[in-house]
Amino acid sequence: MQVILSGLHGDACEASIAEDLAMYFHVKNVSMIRQGMDDNPWALIEVADSYERVWNVCNQLRGVFHRGKKLHLYIPLHQEDVFHDIAPYHRINLR
Repeated sequence: MQVILSGLHGDACEASIAEDLAMYFHVKNVSMIRQGMDDNPWALIEVADSYERVWNVCNQLRGVFHRGKKLHLYIPLHQEDVFHDIAPYHRINLR
């Protein structure tokens, strides 16, 4: 599954992002995207976690400030390797 992380500084690198997010995700790969302004890169992060876990972590970390910049985490819509903790036949009672 993929997650997009923005709000980074220009000196951010793949290794530091993978290390910092290891306590939240099972990070498989990080790709830095540095097109546009040099001091505003973003990262495409490949994780080996369920959709529910990724959703919860993204909500937990969204808006957190890191070195004076607000972090933004997004889950791209169309992904093929998404798995769920909840079985497809599992009933969820919403109140």
